[in-house]
Parts: sequence; structure tokens; C-alpha cells
Amino acid sequence: MAPLPPLETLRVFEVACRHSSYSEAARELHVTHSAVSQRIRHLEEELGLTLFERRGNRMVPTSSGLRLQAGVKNAFSELGAALGSIKTHRTDAEITVSLLPVMAARWLVPRLPRFKARFPRINLHIKSGQSLANFKSDGVDIAIRFGTGDWKGLRAIKLLNEEFFPVCSPSLNEGRLPKDPASMLSQPLLIDRNLSWRAWFRSAGLKLDRDIAGTSFTDTNALMEAALTGQGIALGRLSVTRSDILAGKLVRLSEHSLRVAYCHYAVYPIASESNPALVAFRDWLIEEAHRT
Repeated sequence: MAPLPPLETLRVFEVACRHSSYSEAARELHVTHSAVSQRIRHLEEELGLTLFERRGNRMVPTSSGLRLQAGVKNAFSELGAALGSIKTHRTDAEITVSLLPVMAARWLVPRLPRFKARFPRINLHIKSGQSLANFKSDGVDIAIRFGTGDWKGLRAIKLLNEEFFPVCSPSLNEGRLPKDPASMLSQPLLIDRNLSWRAWFRSAGLKLDRDIAGTSFTDTNALMEAALTGQGIALGRLSVTRSDILAGKLVRLSEHSLRVAYCHYAVYPIASESNPALVAFRDWLIEEAHRT
């Protein structure tokens, strides 16, 4: 058998083909643009073929690239199926779960002892990140996603609704907490770059005549840590603040919620329902969502 290029190089190639962009491929793979470019260049040198050509800002697969992409996709699909089959027949099964870091840290991980107590022979690999998992190339079995539930070719089962409301530490301002939306404006507001304080205030009947200023965060875990340590008021998500509110670590400052159409879903390939370990984990997720 002729020697094959490294699997990681082929994976980089497939992702670059799918996006027609080295930059988008780098973003999905969490590597640099130059790392993707270098992998593709080495692959082209090894094969003696041009696999991509530049068209404007895009890197479009050539006819040779498209033929190779089709073969690589099929090979990864068959390899994934073979590995999945092996997993289901092992004494100890393993499930890889993909989800957002904040959902991993503040929703899933605190509940894992209950899962391990019931299913001691199913080992979980928690893979947290901001990008959507690719079930064909990332080795992910099941994901918890936030969206509309419409992902083509995948089974999506609703777990949790979501809503947003202001929360803070009970020690904020030495315990003198604001009583209404207007009085919150006199306190430091912690800004989630993915959520809008302006939208919450507007839904609460308060039209702002100025921009919200304060410390901003792209990571919700960091935002919640700032709220827990009394640094200001955060626009909290019900899914990840409920346990801290019940424990008295956070205080909900308003009964008014900003409700959204997006929900949290358990998502996986339909064919994976033949995997008993995955089905067990999926059903446990549904139970935990109902418990929440």
C-alpha cells in the first residue's frame, strides 16, 4: 500500500474544502491561518497536484481537490462508523460530548456524579468550545447546542428553554441592591458581548438614552465569575444561574425575563441511535433537563 498523508493533514484539507477558505478552516480547527496554509502546501507537494486556486478572497478547490475531497469525506465517514461500531461493543463505552464552555462548567459537569453513579461503564469525554461540532470529522457523538433545533440531517431533542434576567452577588454595594430596572443603572453593569442589556431594559419598559458602559466579556464563565465576586450586575441565563441562585450565591434582581426563541437541544446523527451508550446518555440528559 502506498504511504498516505497524515490524517490530520487530510482533516485540515477537508475542512478547507468545505469552507473554501483557509481562514474559516483555521477558525473551526482552532489553529492559525499559516498552519492551514502550510498543511495544504505540503499535501500539494506530496501529491504533485494543485488542490486550491484563489478566487477573490476565497480558496476554491480545483477539480483534483474536489475529487480528493469526495474520497476523504467517504474515508472519514467509514472510519468513524468503524470506530463507533468498536465503541459500542467494548465493555467500557465512551461518548464524546460537545457543548459551550459555560454549559459544560455550570450545567453539565455539576450533574455528572449522578450519571456516573447510574452508568459507571460509560466514560464521557467533554469537549467544550465555541464552534459547532462536525460529527463527521471531529469525533463527536452528541452535542448540546443552542439554537432553533433545525440542523439538517441531525436529530435534535429539546432540553431547555432559555431566558435572561439581571443577577448579582448578595454582597454587591454592601447588600444595598437595586429594586427596579432604573436603579440598576447606578450600579456597575457587566456586559456579555453576546447579549444585549439594551434589549433587556427595553423589554422591561425602560428606554435608554445612553450606551451601556462597563467591563465586557466574550466568555460567559468569566462574566459569571465577575458577578459572583461582587464586581457588578450581569445579564444571567436561567440555564446557568439557577443553581447559584438556589444556593444563595447570586440574587435575581427582577422577575422580568427577556425570553428568546432559541433553546438548548441534544443533537446527534440519526444513525447514532443504534449506539446504546449514546441513547443512555441522551435519555439521561432529557431527565436532567426535566429535573431542572
